[in-house]
Amino acid sequence: MTKKTQKAKKKFGLLTKGSMDYTIWITVMILVAFGLIMVLSASAPSALSETGNSYKYITKQAISAALGLCAMYACSKVDYHIFRKLKWIIYIAFIVLLVLVGFIGTGANRS
Repeated sequence: MTKKTQKAKKKFGLLTKGSMDYTIWITVMILVAFGLIMVLSASAPSALSETGNSYKYITKQAISAALGLCAMYACSKVDYHIFRKLKWIIYIAFIVLLVLVGFIGTGANRS
């Protein structure tokens, strides 16, 4: 490896620090924050008129976002080679879950 590529690798290594890619992590955090702001601005009046609490929907969304971020972090720590070994089991599990949503899921705004 030449000195130039070592410097470039070292400079990029400052962004990633280990196995986590901080560029992707920061991008996800910005998108989650933007999504939460949009949910709050769009649902506060209707939540206030329906439940008396204008923060009802944003609270539910923030809890779901926090759980999703925890799951994302946990999945990032798993060696990705294990997913290749389990690809058919994961595929079948997702198909079963999709079919279950079709049977036991409830629809919104059905007229």
